[in-house]
Amino acid sequence: MIVVQCPECNSTSVVKYGKIHNGKQGYRYHSCHRQFVPNSTKKFVSKESKSLIDQLLLERLSLAAIARVAEVSETGLQDYVNHKVIYTSPLLENQPKKGGSNPAMR
Repeated sequence: MIVVQCPECNSTSVVKYGKIHNGKQGYRYHSCHRQFVPNSTKKFVSKESKSLIDQLLLERLSLAAIARVAEVSETGLQDYVNHKVIYTSPLLENQPKKGGSNPAMR
């Protein structure tokens, strides 16, 4: 039986909970229902890579080029960009526009 402590509820009581796309057994914590796969091979992008990606996005390179340089998948990069757009768009809507003439100043 798998004995892994939950990072949220500290429980060690798990039950089998289906299989993921590559056939690995999934598990779920009995108390909080959080799901996990032991010995997952999912790779997380480091903070350094994220800052590199942010700089390359400002350079207006294609996503394929950024994915090659940062050594991340294109789909993972697209997810990251979509996430950034969702959470920064409301902030951009409230920014005053640069340049041009302000009608109130005439």
